[in-house]
Amino acid sequence: MSSFAHIEASDEGCCSAGADQRDFIPLILEAMSEHGIGQRKLALKTGISKTRLGLLLHHDPAKRAAMYLFEFQQILDALDINIIQAIIAVENYRNPKLFLDERFQTSIAMLAELFEGLPSMLVAALDEIEGMDGTEVRKEWAGPLRQAVVEKLVKEVGAVMARRAHLAHISTLSLLLLRTPGIKGATDRPVSPE
Repeated sequence: MSSFAHIEASDEGCCSAGADQRDFIPLILEAMSEHGIGQRKLALKTGISKTRLGLLLHHDPAKRAAMYLFEFQQILDALDINIIQAIIAVENYRNPKLFLDERFQTSIAMLAELFEGLPSMLVAALDEIEGMDGTEVRKEWAGPLRQAVVEKLVKEVGAVMARRAHLAHISTLSLLLLRTPGIKGATDRPVSPE
C-alpha cells in the first residue's frame, strides 16, 4: 500500500511510493471539504467507484491504495484544481489550507500560468541563439534565474502600487481644490467622487 499519492511513471502506469514524494491527499481532502463534496459526489464526478476513492483517500496513509495517474487527474479535474497548481501548492505550502486561502490563490495561479508555457518558450529561445545546442544549459542557472524573476516581480508590483498611490493623491488633491473657497471653479457643496 502507498502512503503517498504522487506522480511517477511505471510500466503499469501506477504511482508508487517513495520517501521523497509529496502527499497530495491532504490537499484533495481539504478541497473536498471546502467545496462540500463527499466521496459519493466525487465518485459521480470522476467515474471512480466510491470504494476505490475510499482506498485512495484514506486518512491513514498506511491504508491507502496506490493511485494511478489518470485517477489523480480525474480527481483534480473534478475539484477544479489545475495539476500544476496542485504541485506548486504541495511543494511550497505544507499546510493544505493555505492552498485554498484567497491570499495565496492569485500567486499560485500566476505561478501555474508562468510554468505552463515556460519550458517551450525556453526551448524556442535557445533555438534562436546560433551555435547553442542546449548542452550549454546548466542546472545551476536556476537560482540566479529564480532571483531575477522575483526581483522583476517586486519591481513591477512596487511600480503598480506607486502609480495607484500617486493617482489616489491626485484625486484627493483635486477634491480638496474643488472644495476650497476662493479658487476658481471651487464650490461650497460636497463634490461626489464620481
